[in-house]
Amino acid sequence: MTNMITLISTDILAIIALCFTINLAKRNVVINNKKNMIYISASVTTIILLILEISTILMGSSSNSNLVIPYRIANILGFSLSPVIPFILFLFFNNDNTKNILHNFFLTIPLYFNTFICILSYKTGFIFFVNAQNQYARGKLFLLPTIISMFYYVLVLIIVIKNSIEYEIEDKKIIISIFFIPVLGIILQLLFKNIILIWSCTSISLLLYYIFLLELQFRYDVQTKIKNRASFEKEMGQYVNGDNNATIVMFDLNNLKVTNDKHGHKAGDEMIFHAAKVIEESFMGIGTPYRIGGDEFCVICKEASKELVDSTLSSLDDLLVKINQKRQIKIVLAYGHAFYSKDASESIYSTFYRADKAMYTNKAKLKGFYGRRNTD
Repeated sequence: MTNMITLISTDILAIIALCFTINLAKRNVVINNKKNMIYISASVTTIILLILEISTILMGSSSNSNLVIPYRIANILGFSLSPVIPFILFLFFNNDNTKNILHNFFLTIPLYFNTFICILSYKTGFIFFVNAQNQYARGKLFLLPTIISMFYYVLVLIIVIKNSIEYEIEDKKIIISIFFIPVLGIILQLLFKNIILIWSCTSISLLLYYIFLLELQFRYDVQTKIKNRASFEKEMGQYVNGDNNATIVMFDLNNLKVTNDKHGHKAGDEMIFHAAKVIEESFMGIGTPYRIGGDEFCVICKEASKELVDSTLSSLDDLLVKINQKRQIKIVLAYGHAFYSKDASESIYSTFYRADKAMYTNKAKLKGFYGRRNTD
């Protein structure tokens, strides 16, 4: 009896914590609206599973035969929804989840299969069995929902490890640690039948991850959603005694003051945002963009060759031409770059000043035209 009260109390506290987190997530979008909704979906699904867990604990403590049907239904819903949480987390971390519909469909097949087997368990007892005396027992395929859940957790792990642009090494360690908590709960619950930890551990994991996202938010520029000056200074510091070569590319958004004076600050803000997106898109997978001033941006390209950077800047020019054809207020970016070698006597900050000087030289040449000339 004491154990049951403890389990229910823990689940209720987890529900309260998740409700509080959901309210915060609605008030404060920490990444973007789409990912915010995915995070809220994971939290709401976890609350549903916690409520189902409480109901199965209460019904399982009774020998009333009238509870057999609702007890079975609650277990069907619980086991069916179990792999949904890691699948939602997979969608959260997978930035390419909208690009391949067929690929996404195949990834949902384990969910449908698990739900089908869970429904059959009402009569067959594949996953679980509740007899006429309302006594619960594990079925032969009891581990199926767990195996499918672990499959999605492994996919999340792979995505986090491979994502070198969005997450730093320390970030990856924190994320892996946070989402190891529900995995640990699964392992303990499998080893000890009287321990029920999975969904309370998942709740703790989601709460900790939201706190981590809030901390991550301080590294990003609110307006452009790319990394800010503080993140830039931290990254530059890594090269002071580091072992990497790098290319620093400086950007300056031309005509911002004129745009603000003529069209208003809203138009200026819109121009800054789209300029940042052009830089971010062009250097995707090549370097990390930072907003280091009102109209200034910098990209640090670790171990990037001169040929790759030049090719990327040419692609950026082409993208600007394409975008400006549809814009009334043109986006004009002046840029300059310099190469840093770990073996040279020059510091990373000297390289930064060389790139900045090259950018202002290019800015002077840009008067009256857009993009980059072959003679620059």
